[in-house]
Amino acid sequence: MKVINAIDEYLNRIYLENHAALLRFLTLSTKCPETAADLAQEVYLKLPGLKPVPNSEHEIKAWLFRVASNIAVDHYRTKKRHLEIINDELPQRDISNQVPTPETLFFQEEQLREIQNSLNELPSVCTEVLYLSRIEGLTHQAIAERLGISKSWVEKQLFRALDHLRKSMHDD
Repeated sequence: MKVINAIDEYLNRIYLENHAALLRFLTLSTKCPETAADLAQEVYLKLPGLKPVPNSEHEIKAWLFRVASNIAVDHYRTKKRHLEIINDELPQRDISNQVPTPETLFFQEEQLREIQNSLNELPSVCTEVLYLSRIEGLTHQAIAERLGISKSWVEKQLFRALDHLRKSMHDD
């Protein structure tokens, strides 16, 4: 278990050391600082997928930027597909007949309980920032203005909340 924690700390340190460069790279790619910040968080969430962990910091940095590039491309593809769907005006599907099975409902409720328990472990500012960012879709700047805190603090709290959720879900 200590080896995993040491590896996580090692990867987190390298990520944090390269976070500003990743943000610049993603901002240039997306032309939107808020989208870049969200995509940088996605890169962080993919850190546990780095297997086996390279010995070289240079290789890890290259992996971070390769993942960032792939995430930016995926973002554009998704955005393009959403626009195509909207432009095609697909007919609405009748989903009223699609009733989830009891097993599906149980599994979803269990997942929600686990997420809620993890969120309850966080300070209220973390959960509020996460809610405003992911549910209400506010930019980091808008969240900072609403809560009367700095944009940097918003980013740190969002990072903390996502990191905590990632670790709690990864442990399960």
